[in-house]
Amino acid sequence: MEIAPFLHPAASAVVFGAGSAARAGSQGPLKRAQRVAVITDRGVRVAGLLEGPLASLGARAVLIDDGVVPDADVRHVDDLAGRARELGVDGLLAVGGGSVMDTAKGVAAVLAKGKRLAELEGMATIRTTVAPLVCVPTTAGTGSEATQFAVIKDHLEGRKRVLMDSALLPACAFLDPTLLVGLPRGITAATGVDAVSHALEALASRLHNPIASALAVEALRRLLGDDAALAKSLRAPDDVGARGACLLAANLAGQAISAAMLGACHAFGHALGAHKGVPHGVANGVFLLAVLRENLAEARPLYAEAAGALGLRDAEALFGLVERTVHEIAGIPRTLGAIGVVDADVEALVQLTLGDADLGTNPVALDEPAVRRMISALR
Repeated sequence: MEIAPFLHPAASAVVFGAGSAARAGSQGPLKRAQRVAVITDRGVRVAGLLEGPLASLGARAVLIDDGVVPDADVRHVDDLAGRARELGVDGLLAVGGGSVMDTAKGVAAVLAKGKRLAELEGMATIRTTVAPLVCVPTTAGTGSEATQFAVIKDHLEGRKRVLMDSALLPACAFLDPTLLVGLPRGITAATGVDAVSHALEALASRLHNPIASALAVEALRRLLGDDAALAKSLRAPDDVGARGACLLAANLAGQAISAAMLGACHAFGHALGAHKGVPHGVANGVFLLAVLRENLAEARPLYAEAAGALGLRDAEALFGLVERTVHEIAGIPRTLGAIGVVDADVEALVQLTLGDADLGTNPVALDEPAVRRMISALR
């Protein structure tokens, strides 16, 4: 089979291992930084997860901000970048989940360009060197430590702003499974399903390529099924090995989407998160199977190839395993009604979905009637 031309960007450096977070400021890209901004959220700080990374910086941590909120926030990014600029920040350390890492990316972009975040929305709007960013994820899902994306909510306009630029790719990620031990079940489930959705969307995106697909399949191998790492993490929250496997899977899936992009599941998910405040992994999980089935008309051979790599007979067997993992093991609701969507929400969801850039790389083109039909079918 002839392979179409493709570009697969280099990934961030990765340091993996128990206790590795305690070296985040003293090993790698931040070793030479003199004035570092540390970005996190209150939950991470209260849980004591910031202590090791912070100690590795010592007096070089000139700004510590724990004000990140779920979905991040455009105004917070702009304000934080202004404070960082006044302090002469020359490096950033993000310790937290996807919102924390995306906030740090936004700060890096605003610092480099001297513009408000809203002015940088879109593709390839930065195109310059940014301050080195090191990420220490405390959830296993977004893979933001491995992507060139930042998704940040504009709470005033009620929508999410998406930035995509190779400059946003973090310089290094420290994957420390001990930071995830004891993570609450709901967060474990939602973030794990987010990683599953990343891997599946990368497989069939219009920009899919063999390297991204290999990364995606390996992520799925670690996440799908009763004996996989996600299920083990939900059964035994203190299982460091399972937590580590989930972290690696999220990173692999993040690398896959950074190269191959996403699809309609994320367009629907972004809309649901922006309009109703539904956690991103939950929003993706509600739509995932519907999008996979819609995509069969164009992507069946790609799903079948991935199924074979996982030892499954065909695309339907893969979908069955995804359904069990997402809805039975992780417990993600199957309908929009179950998460509070009512008839009055439909029009906003349709328009937000149609305006999302991820719709453009879905293997099947979805117009307004198709988007409306799929949302209505899940009501």
